[in-house]
Amino acid sequence: MTALVSLSMMEDTIRRMTARYTTQQMTSIQIRKYLNLFMTLMLPEHFKNIKLTKPYVFTTIPNVDTYNFVYQNDLLNNPAGDPIPGNVLITPPVYCQGYALRYFQDKSTFYSLWPKLSVNQQIDTGSGTANFNYIGTIAPTPFLRAQLDIFGNVTEAAVLISAFDSSGGSDSGFNYLISDVPQDNSDEGILVDSASEQVGTINYITGDYSFTVNNSAIIPATAKIFASVVPYQPSRPIAVMFYNQQITFRPVPQQVYQVEFQISQQPLQLIADGNRPELDEWYLFICAGASKLIYTDFPDPEGMSYVEAIFQEQLQLAQRRTLKQINTQRAATIFSQPGRSYRSWFSGSQYSGN
Repeated sequence: MTALVSLSMMEDTIRRMTARYTTQQMTSIQIRKYLNLFMTLMLPEHFKNIKLTKPYVFTTIPNVDTYNFVYQNDLLNNPAGDPIPGNVLITPPVYCQGYALRYFQDKSTFYSLWPKLSVNQQIDTGSGTANFNYIGTIAPTPFLRAQLDIFGNVTEAAVLISAFDSSGGSDSGFNYLISDVPQDNSDEGILVDSASEQVGTINYITGDYSFTVNNSAIIPATAKIFASVVPYQPSRPIAVMFYNQQITFRPVPQQVYQVEFQISQQPLQLIADGNRPELDEWYLFICAGASKLIYTDFPDPEGMSYVEAIFQEQLQLAQRRTLKQINTQRAATIFSQPGRSYRSWFSGSQYSGN
């Protein structure tokens, strides 16, 4: 059976909408670029469709509390060839091994319940000699590792080792500081100085550390060396925060757990002539949206006005399926649960909160 909608058919529609009838006016590659841009990046922002609502499942790593949530994959220039849908929106409920987690998006609220309380302790004194290797163990363990952003940059160090001299002698005022940088797939991080040069290592589970001051610098014998760490007790998570494009669990996962969120996902791009939208009914909506992008780059008020009317009508039609679907279930409130029949509510045969 021949498909109702195809990429070539959508290209022809866009050409007629924008009066670009020949490849001399606009090439097929250009039109398909606008088509894919609208479908993958802008269509999910115009409306939330049940077809694009999917589970987001991943597994935790023992003693790792933070995980990146990547919004957008390289849809238009994917070197692997196969399109990977990006993630538009992440929402609760969240489940860990089947248990519902408390969900937070506000950092102050989350850390007021799960504060990062550091422990400061003296771990050594200066040697007074160059190229001295400082080794030892920091307690209590385990302790948190530094916070990284989605680009791998440290936003908040978790292990601080400092040396300072306040003896009042000739070396008084000396100050030295190193901090941690976690490594992927490892319980051992590296220690870096203020110039971001590696000076040693730190094990987040055992507390073992080792460092040597760079450039033959000397920590005076009158200096004291302190360590600041944030210890924790690992367990199955009961709370989760989504902040700064990252997912943070508390307590820190003790072992491998399966976690499930709900997300709205980008549709796959149209990459071949035989491809089509995930729902054929989106056909004219996508064509009108792509035409608007063309008129944005090549201004034509009359053309934009013509396409805008089609776009708004098709937007309402595209939303209709989702609205009809959610209309079969009454909205959940603090006094009710979704999925209960209307009859049980109005007849009073059940409590609204059960």
